[in-house]
Amino acid sequence: MDDKQNFNSHQLAISHGGFLKHSANDPAVLAQILKRAATIDKGLVYIHSDHSETFQSYQDLLLDAQKILYSLRKLGLQPQDKVVFQIESSQDFISAFWGCVLGGFVPVPVTHIAYTPEHIHKTVSKLRYTLQMLEQPLLLTNASFASEIPHLPELLELGNFSVATVEQLRDGQPDHTIHDSQLGDVAVMMLTSGSTGIPKGVLLTHQNLLSQTMASVQMNGFTREDINLNWIPIDHVAGLIYFHIRAVYLGQQEIHFPFQLFLQEPLIWLDLIERFQATITFGPNFAYSLINDCAETLKQRQWDLSSMKFFLNGAETIVAKTARRFLQLLAPHQLAPTVLRPSWGMAEVSSGVTFSDNFSLDSTTDDDLFVEVGAPMPGVDLRIVDDQNQVIKEGLIGLLQVKGLTVMSGYYQNPQANQEAFTEDGWFNTGDLGFIREGRLTITGRQKDIIIICGNNYYCHDIEAAAEGIEGVKVSYTAACAVREPNSSTDRLAIFFSAINANDEKRLIHQIREIVVKNIGLNPDYLIPVSQDTIPKTAIGKIQHQQLKNRFENCEFDSICVK
Repeated sequence: MDDKQNFNSHQLAISHGGFLKHSANDPAVLAQILKRAATIDKGLVYIHSDHSETFQSYQDLLLDAQKILYSLRKLGLQPQDKVVFQIESSQDFISAFWGCVLGGFVPVPVTHIAYTPEHIHKTVSKLRYTLQMLEQPLLLTNASFASEIPHLPELLELGNFSVATVEQLRDGQPDHTIHDSQLGDVAVMMLTSGSTGIPKGVLLTHQNLLSQTMASVQMNGFTREDINLNWIPIDHVAGLIYFHIRAVYLGQQEIHFPFQLFLQEPLIWLDLIERFQATITFGPNFAYSLINDCAETLKQRQWDLSSMKFFLNGAETIVAKTARRFLQLLAPHQLAPTVLRPSWGMAEVSSGVTFSDNFSLDSTTDDDLFVEVGAPMPGVDLRIVDDQNQVIKEGLIGLLQVKGLTVMSGYYQNPQANQEAFTEDGWFNTGDLGFIREGRLTITGRQKDIIIICGNNYYCHDIEAAAEGIEGVKVSYTAACAVREPNSSTDRLAIFFSAINANDEKRLIHQIREIVVKNIGLNPDYLIPVSQDTIPKTAIGKIQHQQLKNRFENCEFDSICVK
């Protein structure tokens, strides 16, 4: 597990984020930040898929939430009751979220995916499992989905469960009586993406969420004058916690536009930055790749991106070459060279908890294997341990563990998962690999995303980046997986890829094999050309390698697999 770079240190791989500053005026629970924001003349702009727009002031948001609160109480909900969200509209989701917060109810967002034939089974399966796990709680949705439920056998098999629509709940009178939540009460339950298909419920308290928000503000110097632009789905931890809750806490302007609109028109991201003079936004690695793919258009058009202060980069493996190319392409559009901020986080630690201010063209190269993601925020500590749970030296790669104010209270009714997730001394096992150098973290992969062949470790993202460097390979739709044939005792390398032009597949198979042998030193055992729809991803584009591995081992790709 040694880091390949030479680095000698006698320091142990522990990094402390320091103390989170508090003042007498700090909010104690989430409801207080919405009430405070409602006194400010700012709010949210929702841009819809047809490019139309809706503005909602924080005052209007509070009123909407109070109407929903009234209706939820009328349905008989009690504090800490769970409410499953399957809500497509960001505005409806946000209003319903705050309606639950005001009543002490616990929203449980289930990732919304368009109900097309190829996606419906996966989405309904997750929804069905969640409703079962929570013993048939209230399902809150929109009228359009509620009308589909009678036609969905998987949900009908559950028997009777309550369904309400946001449209119905808005008919209530505003209820101004806010539940007296406590700092340690669960405020939201986020679901893990679950490579096995069975999600776990991450319980996050008011203290977790406010600690993350306040620490992010303290560490990064955000102010009320900052303007947030977000296309990450609001049911995702980054969209809800990192962007929305922080914006409400500070009373910042928010602009939300749909994830699907970004995928269809990536350059709308730049259009909206310029139009709203946005200062904070976020994209995983694949988002920067989509912008890079528009290189010719970028040369022909002009944007003023000088307002941007903080381009967060996280949620999936950060590839230095991709990030650097993004900075190079947008430099002529007045994008500052220091705005890209690599970060690390996950739902279990309330989204991002490390932030790097050290990424630039001068401090990195295209050949960098890994990208530093910075020091921990106040109130959060990190350490790197070996397989025996012993802290190792700085500069050595090991298992990342986290402790602090933002770490979840546990998984919902899952003692086995909680026992595996936490050490005896209270540290959370993230499942990520990395090293600490001078207090700053670098992620090198996930335990499950490492391919071990003949005793050597290979990182999936290294192999994928090598393949995607070939012209004709569709970026962000390449997956390197460790697979095992029946009766075999060792893993083999399978590379799934999507060609821009299906006629190029034979050439690409040859070139991918050649470049992976040259750059990685490993000859792929299987090369599998697939359509981009075959590559399973989470809501924000993270490839789910385990699903591909399972399908391969169930012989689903035998007819197209090239050895």
